[in-house]
Amino acid sequence: MLDRSPQPEFTALPEMAAGDVTSIDRQILFLLSQRFALARAIGEGAWDDDDERRQAMAVIRRKAFELGVPVSLVSDFWDRLSDASIAVRDQASRK
Repeated sequence: MLDRSPQPEFTALPEMAAGDVTSIDRQILFLLSQRFALARAIGEGAWDDDDERRQAMAVIRRKAFELGVPVSLVSDFWDRLSDASIAVRDQASRK
């Protein structure tokens, strides 16, 4: 697919310790919690419109490629993230 090696300016420096990976993982989880809070509050990131979703995914795939992140992984992740955001938004609106 559209995968390429990570770009040096975006990769971890050799002197980074293994504990830094744990720190990055925690940051990812924190960012996901913020994203779902937005989905609950205002529906942000919950693409109902297929055209809007396709356009957003094209931008995300292109950025992943530029950064050297596996495009197939990012596509799958964002597709699932969008579905989960819709579910969180819908659940919040039923309360």
